[in-house]
Amino acid sequence: MKSKIFLLITGCFAVLLSSCLGDSGYDSYYEVDKNCQITEFSLSSDSVSGLSDVKFTIDQLNGRIMNLDSMPFGTVIKKVICTVKYGSYVTKLDVVQEATGDTIEWNAEDSLDFSKPVKFITTSYDGMTKRIYHAQVNIHQVVPDSMVWSQYTTAMLPARAVNQKVISFSDGVTDYYYMYVQPSANAAYQLYRSKQSDASNWQEMSLTGLPEGKAVFSQIATFNHLYYVITNDGALYSSNDAANWQIVEGSPKLKALLGSVDESTNQPAVLSVIMEDENGLVFAAMDGNGEWKKGETVPSHFPVEGFSSASIYLMYTNRIILVGGKSANGQLQNASWATMNALDWAEQTDSYGNYFTKRQGTMMAYYDDMFYLIGGIDESGKPQKDIYRSSDYGVTWNYIDTLVVLPAAYQARGFASMLVDKDNYLMIFGGKSTINGQDLNDIWKGRINRLGFERQ
Repeated sequence: MKSKIFLLITGCFAVLLSSCLGDSGYDSYYEVDKNCQITEFSLSSDSVSGLSDVKFTIDQLNGRIMNLDSMPFGTVIKKVICTVKYGSYVTKLDVVQEATGDTIEWNAEDSLDFSKPVKFITTSYDGMTKRIYHAQVNIHQVVPDSMVWSQYTTAMLPARAVNQKVISFSDGVTDYYYMYVQPSANAAYQLYRSKQSDASNWQEMSLTGLPEGKAVFSQIATFNHLYYVITNDGALYSSNDAANWQIVEGSPKLKALLGSVDESTNQPAVLSVIMEDENGLVFAAMDGNGEWKKGETVPSHFPVEGFSSASIYLMYTNRIILVGGKSANGQLQNASWATMNALDWAEQTDSYGNYFTKRQGTMMAYYDDMFYLIGGIDESGKPQKDIYRSSDYGVTWNYIDTLVVLPAAYQARGFASMLVDKDNYLMIFGGKSTINGQDLNDIWKGRINRLGFERQ
């Protein structure tokens, strides 16, 4: 009896196994479907430069064929030679050209009109299995190297002020803009904050520890995870949250705060300043332990106010680039300077260079792998809105009169804050149209088109 039961169970198992192995309906469908796929796709034309080099991606899951890297703006695609390869089970290939409205059984030789998408329909030998592909040529619809500017808001704050400065701040969770505001001459500073994702809404915050009307926020710098600012009577203040400040005891009398150098394998981190001593103005540096070291004497034509400053990592070292501004004897400058140690500075430009006129209050940022310099107020007190670029880190500057120019509606200005956000926009906050006038109360943003392109 046990033997009969064992044989019965074994037989049932064999039948089930045979049934599973013999049920090849899914496998057969998969094989036919796979062999109905378009496997290779390319276009070429003697009249369209570079078309034969364009790589097309075939999305088998969604039936899409396209070039992920768009062709240049202005490319014109009409009738072109199309080359495809497909599975061995395909016996019929129909094509629907959206540009002409024609549906044809394609011989894989005649040119096709790709000025609009083209639909390919493969049919298997059994006449039942079909695959449909929508093919298109992606072409940039804007000039990639042009910049689109727009006025983000016309009213940052309820009222205009005599001084403003905007910096970036992050609490580790949210990215903010912090704006320091001086409502009127000699008045206490105020602090406002907005999320970087919504710079049109600002909320006032508590600001403590600074003497009224003395902070030179145009020269604020970060160093060793702290914020630093000087006052117009030579004191140095620090803060770990950019809101609550305290004086740095034992610091020398300072004339200017120039920026900071981050630590690298070739150099220590230092805060760069100009200090006053018995011999006049000298460059100086404070290290991470608060120790001070003096450097070279400041040249008479080196700017001490109204300059723009930025840090950059280059050739395994960090350095500070400084442009424009006013020297200690009151003369406007148009040179750029650089340092790697804060103790000695090298003049990058010379009097024979073809670059911007003498000015103060310029806006500078490192953007699109080069330095951008915008506006400022010149020797006659006239505000500017011209744009210069330097691809060699401040050695030469080129005037830009096409593609990235500011629109007519943008009011020329100096002393604005210019920052680059995470979406590759240049953000311009406020600024002055006259040296002693009130700050403008608007925000402008611009981005080079190709920096906003996304892969499809």
